This record gives sequence, structure tokens and C-alpha cells, in this order.
Amino acid sequence: MTTATRVRPRRYRLRPWLIRSLIPARQMGSYMLYRRGSAVYTGRSDTDLRRRLLAHAASARAEYFTFDVHHSPITAYAAECLSFHVLEPPMDNQVHPSSPSGRLAPCPYCAPTVQLTRRSRQWQEDVQ
Repeated sequence: MTTATRVRPRRYRLRPWLIRSLIPARQMGSYMLYRRGSAVYTGRSDTDLRRRLLAHAASARAEYFTFDVHHSPITAYAAECLSFHVLEPPMDNQVHPSSPSGRLAPCPYCAPTVQLTRRSRQWQEDVQ
């Protein structure tokens, strides 16, 4: 019998010196901010994750952060959307994440997209 292990990303203190030491400049990625032990904000940067987190540190918006580096704006967008849909209120995010600049990427987790994907998969199964 196997048991699933829940993996939690490591939370780092939202401090400028730590952000600079962990994240190279001009790296795209997604992140989550935590206050009093709970996730309060999810976001991403398609150009410079370090700069975005440094701005949050300067505003004292949160105490801790987690991050993921991504190699394309689309994967960073998908990760931000997942966090937005999965995390429960109260979150500081009031508006759904926007798609990357210059792209009309649908959210992979919004109901219409999920329904279209299911219909497409069902159609493919029916054809085979």
C-alpha cells in the first residue's frame, strides 16, 4: 500500500536580501505571498520575478513568499491561474489573472475552458 505525500513549497521570508540571493534578475515566474501563515496573494512576472517580489517586500504586503521559475509566459500564467482558482478566500486578488501580453490564452482552469476540453476529449473517444 502506498501513501501519497503532500509536498509543500518552502516559504521564504519576504526580505530584499533574500529575494536577491535566490532569484536571478530577468527571470520569469509565479509566486504566492503569505501573511499570518495563510496565502493572501498570487501573482507572476513575465519579465522580472525578482523585481516584482522586491516591490512586494518594499510595500510590506506579506511576511513570506514561495516562487516557481518558468521558461515561458504561458506556463507562468497557467501556474498563477491554478493558484487563483484553488486558493480559498480571503485572498487579496480580486480580479482573475490576465493572459500574457500580446496573447489571448484562455485560462486552463475556468469552467468554459474545462468544459470545452472535456467535450473535445469525449469527441475524440467517440471517434476512435
